[in-house]
Amino acid sequence: MYIAGRIHVQKAGQNYPLGNERTPEDGPDQADQAVDDTIRLNWREKLVEGGLIMVMAMVGTMIGLLVVLTSLIAMRSTLEELAPGFTEAGSIPFIILVVVAVAIGNACSFSCAPYIIRLLFRGNELKDERMDRAVKHLISVTGMDIRVEKIYAIKGKTVNAVVAGLFRKAQCIFFTDKLLERMSEGEIMAALAHELAHGRHRHAPWMFLVLLLWTLAVQILLSLIDYYAYFDSLEESWKMWVFSGINLVNIYLLMFLVLFPLSRRNEFQADGTAALWVGIDLYKQALYRLHQINDQLKPPRKFLAKLGTHPTMQERLERVG
Repeated sequence: MYIAGRIHVQKAGQNYPLGNERTPEDGPDQADQAVDDTIRLNWREKLVEGGLIMVMAMVGTMIGLLVVLTSLIAMRSTLEELAPGFTEAGSIPFIILVVVAVAIGNACSFSCAPYIIRLLFRGNELKDERMDRAVKHLISVTGMDIRVEKIYAIKGKTVNAVVAGLFRKAQCIFFTDKLLERMSEGEIMAALAHELAHGRHRHAPWMFLVLLLWTLAVQILLSLIDYYAYFDSLEESWKMWVFSGINLVNIYLLMFLVLFPLSRRNEFQADGTAALWVGIDLYKQALYRLHQINDQLKPPRKFLAKLGTHPTMQERLERVG
């Protein structure tokens, strides 16, 4: 609700005051002239924020790995009882079992992500008049049934929004309290549009499919080079080192050659779609403000930018137009 030129966001009985509203015409130049509300975290705050994100990633990964191993062992044991030798390591049935187990594990990991975020970042379902207006506007523009996504407010040190979950009907959108406090109604609508665009383009299912294809390719490669026969011939003391090394290389190649570039592509695609929904000027303003408040206006070095999950602000503004 609007009170004396300020906006209050209701979340679980708590109000978040927001500063003066900006219009879509204000743009980045006017944002520079506004009161400096940049969030500058000290090293302790950065450590805590980064630690929570790492814990979230590790918990999701551990859940996925546990389910993968449990599924693989259970399925292989069952098939071995029915047909001994049928699932020998490196065989086609074994490769299929690995891919199926990875599919089950990743499905669990993706599905658990919203609950992990809510638990670690103390999420509560968001009740906000501005969000209601944004949802109504985006429904009229996109024709999407946006009500299928649940929207939560979470604690955070920075301005951020994220969508989590595998399929749209199970996805949740999260806004940090800092975003709700410091961004205008139009900017919040732009952030919501960006997260909804990820759902519209089915980025999570595509990422899921890419993980399965990568797993299939790796298993075929290991079979072709007769890796499993070599592994069985090793002394027991070396097996753990070789297994760990192979998996470490696999993870790094997957992240830096596939997942991170795909993530940057997805961000560009979500930017373009969201800008069409809310208008290019408003979207560029919101994108600039997010980086301004988070003290991220200065672009990273080129080699670091290639290692990130998101493109730089400059690249995103240029793509949007």
